[in-house]
Amino acid sequence: MIYKLLIRPVLFLFNPEFIHKIIFFVISGFTFLYPVFKLIYSPKEIWEEIEINGLKFRNRLGIAAGLDKDGVAIRFFDALGFSHIEVGTVTPLPQPGNDKPRLFRLKKDKALINRMGFNNIGAEKIKENILKAKKYLSIGFAVGVNIGKNKITPLETAYSDYEKCLEIFYTVADYFTVNISSPNTEGLRTLQSEKYLDELLQKISNKNKYLSKLKNIPLKNIFLKIAPDLSEEEIEQIYFLAAKHELTGLAATNTTITRNNLKNDIGEEGGLSGKPLKTMSDKVLKQLKDINDGNKFHRIYLIGSGGVFTKNDYKEKLINGADLVQIYTGYIYEGNGIIKKILK
Repeated sequence: MIYKLLIRPVLFLFNPEFIHKIIFFVISGFTFLYPVFKLIYSPKEIWEEIEINGLKFRNRLGIAAGLDKDGVAIRFFDALGFSHIEVGTVTPLPQPGNDKPRLFRLKKDKALINRMGFNNIGAEKIKENILKAKKYLSIGFAVGVNIGKNKITPLETAYSDYEKCLEIFYTVADYFTVNISSPNTEGLRTLQSEKYLDELLQKISNKNKYLSKLKNIPLKNIFLKIAPDLSEEEIEQIYFLAAKHELTGLAATNTTITRNNLKNDIGEEGGLSGKPLKTMSDKVLKQLKDINDGNKFHRIYLIGSGGVFTKNDYKEKLINGADLVQIYTGYIYEGNGIIKKILK
């Protein structure tokens, strides 16, 4: 309540990307306060633990990719009580992303529009950040790495960037999510088509097996993040390609390029997230659940993301088949107290 009445109005006076950087600079530097945050915000009840192919999550709620692009606040989100965070999207080489301004609030809609463009400090430096954080993390808190391709990499050789990210992070990431669905890198969503996706997933699966054998560690869980703007036929096709190549699961969904029934009309391009995304992402999630229920040979795990602000939103994701649930925009609008509201 304090956040909504006093803190958020002040934060929302500033440019979204600017204030985001300031906040992350502060929370990444004041690590001595993390026990206080844990005391105040982390739920004390017994959580519903879940295990996915040997990887344990202390509860089902995590932070989606995009909030902590460079892995500087991993310990902070652990202290708040989340079960996992996806760092990134990470690309092999550092890149500045798209031109600013590129992040916009739609306050009346409780939404964001972003066209960041995979801005990050590069895989090697982010790996260092994860290694530093891992010394202090709690049992049951997982660090996922959301991987993508550099803007300059042609679609025909995009697989090489995903392979490089797997190589760099294989011993430090608890799981991976393959991002082919951001609308903010030109042509990226083309990788969701069968023409590219079959080969891409084959190469990623082969690389996973190769690195597992080379480093003598278990195979990594790998998820594929998809767009909410796909047709039912495309979603079904992607599901069976993911199953064919033995991926752990699918993450539904990324941001949308649609602008249906918005109260704010700011005329900006990019991916829309937040409340307006929920119905679309739930529909995709439900379709995946239905396919899963009918697939007796290779059930895959599902991550639900998009429009989660309340306990009911969270429950609906679970009802629609989500094994894990992730938030981003909901956290921006609701603040640190959102985890207690959802999990208590």
